[in-house]
Order: sequence, then C-alpha cells, then structure tokens
Amino acid sequence: MPHRLTVSILALLLVGACSSPPPRPAPPPILDPDSACLKDLRDHRVAFETQAPFGTPGSCSVANPVKVTADSQASWNRPGVMSCSMARTVDRFETQVVQAAAQRILGQRVAKLHHMGTYNCRTRRTETNVATADSGSRGGRLSEHGKGQAIDVGGFELADGTMISVKKDWRGAGKKSEFLQAVARASCEHFNVVLTPNHNALHADHLHLDIGPHKLCGI
Repeated sequence: MPHRLTVSILALLLVGACSSPPPRPAPPPILDPDSACLKDLRDHRVAFETQAPFGTPGSCSVANPVKVTADSQASWNRPGVMSCSMARTVDRFETQVVQAAAQRILGQRVAKLHHMGTYNCRTRRTETNVATADSGSRGGRLSEHGKGQAIDVGGFELADGTMISVKKDWRGAGKKSEFLQAVARASCEHFNVVLTPNHNALHADHLHLDIGPHKLCGI
C-alpha cells in the first residue's frame, strides 16, 4: 500500500511538471540608439571619428557627435562635425539622391562633396544681419548648425574633376543647373529643411540641409 501511494504521488508530480507552461523567452536586448547609429556608419563605410558629447540641451550641443571626412560615396573637401543621425542622413542622401542624379543627368559619379560648414554654435541668420552672418542674429533661435544637425553644401566635384557650384551654376538651362535643382528637389525627401538660392540672398551660394524639428522645402 505505501508503495502504491508513492507511485501515485510520483505520477501526479510528473503530470504537473508536464502541464506547467514553458519558461518565457528572455526579452531581446535593448540597443543603445547611439551605438546603433555608429554601427550603421561603419557598416556603410563612412569615414568618421567619434567625438566626446558636448554642450547642454537648449544651448549649442551634440549628444552623439562624429567628425566625418567622407561618406560611403564621396570624399569631403574638409572634415565636418555633426550628430551621428545627421551623418547617416547625409550618407543616405548622397547614395540615393546625389549619385543617382549625377549618373542620370551628367553620366558620371560625384567624387567629392564640397561643404561650407556643419556644426557652428550660432543662432539662425536673417537677411537683416548679413554683416554678422557668421555669428547669427542677436537673440534669435538657435540654428540647427548649433545642434550638429545641418550642413551647407556649396557644390560637387565630378569624377573627371568638373566642379558644379551652387553659386555659379544654380541658375541657367545647362546640365549643371538641372543637376543641382534635381538634387535640391529630391533632398526634401531626406531632410526636414532645405533652403536654396531661391529662398533668400543668404543662401545664394549653398544648399542648407537640416534634420531639425521644423519643416520647409524652400526650393
């Protein structure tokens, strides 16, 4: 009798063990968005160096800054400091917009991006403070350049050495103008703000591209 009781108890334990729910799988690891962004740049072979975060929110600051010397498609005329997310956007813009337009309209690739500035701790420029354009308007809203979220593109250099300048080639009916305006139109799909020579005199020589919170396709 005791033997039968022991067997019955063991059987009940085995049935209970078999009917218990399986252990829950471990939750997926939460990726640090900054690390994920840096990995994206490396995977796309963007030439960059990480920089120490600086500044405080509400003032000139970049939380995840990188110094870029070339994107995956073209070298840059000089290094540019910007947020990692901005660098990733510029690389995508170069791949999907600039190179595609260059091949379609000009029959060759862009070898070098010529920019006029990236990070710059200043407020937004206005046409009333042209004389102090580098420092921005006194008491104005912080520029997206001051957050590492903007770049001013002055031109592009083709594989054969031909220069395409926003200042010289934006207006006209030639292939260079067609290329620049095609790039500007398509850039509105990648950047939140796009300003061209058509916007105002302050942008007569470059395309301003940024990923700030405001939306404006000023082409």
